[in-house]
Amino acid sequence: MFELPSRTAALAVRHLPAAFVRRVRQGAAKGEGRWSLIAHALHSGGIPPGVRVFSLPDDQGVRFLSAPSLVAHQLFWAGTRGWEPELLEVWRRLCRQSGKVLELGSNVGYYAVQGARAAPDLEYVAVEPHPDSFEICSANLELNQVRNVRLINAAAVAHTNGGPIDLIVPQNQLGHPTVAFLAGGTELPFAMAQGPKHALRVPTVAIAELLPKVDLIKLDVEGQEHHLLTAAWEHLATHHPTIVVEVLPGTPRLRRLLTRVCTELGYRCYAPTEQGLIPVAAHRLPALHLQASFGVNDVVLSHARVKDGRRVS
Repeated sequence: MFELPSRTAALAVRHLPAAFVRRVRQGAAKGEGRWSLIAHALHSGGIPPGVRVFSLPDDQGVRFLSAPSLVAHQLFWAGTRGWEPELLEVWRRLCRQSGKVLELGSNVGYYAVQGARAAPDLEYVAVEPHPDSFEICSANLELNQVRNVRLINAAAVAHTNGGPIDLIVPQNQLGHPTVAFLAGGTELPFAMAQGPKHALRVPTVAIAELLPKVDLIKLDVEGQEHHLLTAAWEHLATHHPTIVVEVLPGTPRLRRLLTRVCTELGYRCYAPTEQGLIPVAAHRLPALHLQASFGVNDVVLSHARVKDGRRVS
């Protein structure tokens, strides 16, 4: 899909008539072909100057702060279709069935807002280490009058002595990054970890402190997923929380672990797609390229059978 260079897109966005911006957003949110193409070409140019807060074009009741974030840019231009649309409704449904959710890597709060709004009585704990993303997430929760999310500014780690740790941010993503990873033991695709970087010292929280009563876990922690799930093994084996986890190429340790979760703990694996949840056999996980096969980066693992995003016995 064609995408303008970011500088060209930014110049275009600054001079687009407001009426044209509205038309692009409305068309892209509806999935209309040419408007979706235009929105995709423009999103790297960011959000038009002067826009401080925007409503999703396909869900006017949900609002987000304008921020130098890929997530915010995609949401502005295409609404709920702009960011992982295959997973969104599944996430809402899973939240409605849960008593306590733990989201590790909440970024600017898109899933926290959507999940907590879908289930306002839910106990929701969101963890975000990057201080700028944490502040935007907090503001987005306030904008949407979400009161049932406890937001923690820390990096979730497998084990901790309570001290801070280095969060590594690529130089080109210093403003509310979608990629930020811990210094040690991170498993990432090669390209994501290359280039100039900046280190931030951030506080830590051990995953064991966050797990009591959790029955739904979402992980998007840029290469630390295998460490955290290994540390949570006893909780998985005993309480069987549903797991939503990003699985990128170049993550062999995570893939081996997820295979064990299925074969040893009796979980089932699903890929969330436009056509619904598609079962994925455990033996495929070590070599499966999710984007190529299903157009997604996440899988849902459930100890119960899942149908149409709902856990069933």
